[in-house]
Amino acid sequence: MSDLQATIAGRLAGIRVRIAAAAARSGRPPEAVRLVAVSKTYPADRVLAAVAAGQFDFGENKVQEGLQKIADATDNRIRWHVIGHLQSNKARKAAEAFHWIHAVDSASLLRKIDEGAVAAGRRPKALVQVDLAGEATKFGAAPDDLPEIFAAAAGCAA
Repeated sequence: MSDLQATIAGRLAGIRVRIAAAAARSGRPPEAVRLVAVSKTYPADRVLAAVAAGQFDFGENKVQEGLQKIADATDNRIRWHVIGHLQSNKARKAAEAFHWIHAVDSASLLRKIDEGAVAAGRRPKALVQVDLAGEATKFGAAPDDLPEIFAAAAGCAA
């Protein structure tokens, strides 16, 4: 095991201990918690070192950077997540390559994700981001937009 792998494995073990303790305090099993390692700005060799330590979920907030990392870290156990705001012009590419899309904030974005997923023969999972505070500087759907988003989700083919 390289020094890099040992360092990452040790850090992950420490995080997993903290997750298990927090889960126990809340009455949940630790397996009910999914750790998504944010790999943005880190090269593929770091991702692969984390995979060797048993970490399989990785989050990227820039689609282009994520696509390059997906191409470089070709372990099929990895589940890639788009985290943060997703621009509609990146929706198709995100749907073609990522397993999870974390910040759906409109019905039109969801439809674009669905189009890309259908074209690629994929079924990514999507999470809706809601802006409960109504802050102009924050991303997320307004609560009043949720029925339209859920109706669009019901019509998705992927």
